[in-house]
Amino acid sequence: MIIEPHHNAAIPRKIAQKAPAAGKVSDAFRIKPLPLQWFRAVGSAISAAVPVLIGALAGHMEYGLCASIGGFAFLYVSNETYRQRALKLLFVALGLALSFGLGALTGTTPWLMVLLFGLIGAAAVFCFGVFQVAGPSAMFFILTFSVGTSLPFDLSAVPVRTGFVLAGGALAWVVGMAGWLLRPHHPEMKAVAGAYASLARLVESMGTEHQNEAQHQAAVALQNAAKAVSGGELRWRRSYEPTQRLLLLSRKANEIYLTVSEMLLQHQTGDKEMASALLGMAAGIRNPGRIETPHVDGASAEAEGLAGRLAVQVGQARNLLGGTEAAVDRPLEPDNRLRLMLSGAFNRHSTLLGTACRYGLTIAVAAAVAYGFGFHRSYWVPLSCAAVMLGTTAIGTVHRALQRTAGTIVGLFVGGVLLSLKPEGVYVALAMAVLQFIVELIYLRNYALAVIFITPSALLIAESSHPETAMSYFMSARVVDILVGSAIGLAGVLLLWRRASSSRLPGAIADAVRKEGALLGQILSGGRPEAELVSPAELETLLLRVRMLYNAALAEPMRRRERISLWWPAVAELQHFGYVLIAAAEKGLERKETPETLGRLEQLVEEMSQAVRRSESPAPIKVPELSSSPSLRDELIELHNALQVGEGAAPLK
Repeated sequence: MIIEPHHNAAIPRKIAQKAPAAGKVSDAFRIKPLPLQWFRAVGSAISAAVPVLIGALAGHMEYGLCASIGGFAFLYVSNETYRQRALKLLFVALGLALSFGLGALTGTTPWLMVLLFGLIGAAAVFCFGVFQVAGPSAMFFILTFSVGTSLPFDLSAVPVRTGFVLAGGALAWVVGMAGWLLRPHHPEMKAVAGAYASLARLVESMGTEHQNEAQHQAAVALQNAAKAVSGGELRWRRSYEPTQRLLLLSRKANEIYLTVSEMLLQHQTGDKEMASALLGMAAGIRNPGRIETPHVDGASAEAEGLAGRLAVQVGQARNLLGGTEAAVDRPLEPDNRLRLMLSGAFNRHSTLLGTACRYGLTIAVAAAVAYGFGFHRSYWVPLSCAAVMLGTTAIGTVHRALQRTAGTIVGLFVGGVLLSLKPEGVYVALAMAVLQFIVELIYLRNYALAVIFITPSALLIAESSHPETAMSYFMSARVVDILVGSAIGLAGVLLLWRRASSSRLPGAIADAVRKEGALLGQILSGGRPEAELVSPAELETLLLRVRMLYNAALAEPMRRRERISLWWPAVAELQHFGYVLIAAAEKGLERKETPETLGRLEQLVEEMSQAVRRSESPAPIKVPELSSSPSLRDELIELHNALQVGEGAAPLK
């Protein structure tokens, strides 16, 4: 039996759950305490500079610069498995080469360039969103297309130049995959270790204001671990022991998560000893053989109830990690992620299609303005627009615009000093390597700092491509183009589909309430016909989508934040109740409820769902007694109370 009845009915959780902080304009210049990206820094420096070095030594600098453009494919490396990375970098390299070729072919036809700027931007954003690819999205596809349009038109040279771009992408592929030779399972190990670390934070936060946020982060980390392990080498080396062990550790982490969710249902408080053991597990997975696997106190393992079960599960995970428990070959779930990705992209609550259209349309407008008014180096305008719109939300775009403008102004002085030295040949390659290394090392900490070094790099490439043009020309053009492009990008985000997330939030919450009601009925009835079964995985995906919509809505225009923040108690309780139901569905109940009780519950949940869809507070309800699980009744009452959003939050349209 999963849930032990208690007699304190309808006990509210006294501790209010802390809402995520809304972004502020001043955050644009805050240095984030994130780790320095050494691998990305070294890899991007090699991918960008080696082609230029070879081109300089061979006496064909222009071909070296083309190949260095393809080297930007390396910047799409993230935390995916090497199997996924190999495919991703291949398609990115092909996409960059195609974008460059299209730019080179259409450079003399402004209207066609404008159209392709928009189409390439929209298509790239949509594809990266559908396949959930981390990285700079459409940014470097726009950049390579821009560079292609800037070169002198020569039809016979297009295949050669495009071939060098593809060759640069091939080099980036080799650099990105180099780690496979030393640590072939590092991405999977990192993801599974992250899942155990998130479980440690969840266990420690039980009974605090950070409990719901920790539970959400743990659910995300567990999903990432499952995707990493099932999408890696295990797909083609099923019997390989190291990957089998990682799969079992990932599944054991899910079991631990379900147990902790039951403990949350009983309002238990944090356990520092167990949190420490889980952190030790994370360290042991990340660095096998270097750190001793954590030991769980025997008294904890012999404890009764959920605490004892948690201790046993952590001990089993320790045995798996230490190799004292065999990694048994178990079947993988069907790989239906493509279907889920496509259905998610076209889901009525998804903002992806609108985001892609907004991105493409705004970049097309920026290109039309630049070429229509005859800006110097016109392609810098849509390129700046593309960079600014990587912020996606209103506050994110404001941050990017401020960061790009401030970073460019400072970077012009750095670029002026660098270009005054008149670097040539090998020194150009060396300068590009140093600049690219610094950019990627600090990029995640603050974009403004990175732009200080991006600007000299852009000026260096422009100067090397057009040595006959005065340096002052490039510098003045850079300032004007970035200001105009940033302004257009900011206007696009503020004016086009600006309420896309907040307008969808009530409907997404309503659907999640209905889905939770269906799963609740399934649990209390002891199961449903297979055609009517509610998958806990579907509910978890829907809960994560609701949270993403809330976060995006919170970053919309500032005057709406107060109204949007009124939905936080509903979102937090919806997540909590959903994760409780997922845990309950895993184990089941000993007793079933009567059809009359189930029918009444279904009616109540439907009334709650319809009220939320209208952005209204649900009417008072009388929840029937649940003899099989009084705790679930308490949780349903808590959800009803949290959905009392009041008139201040309605309507979000």
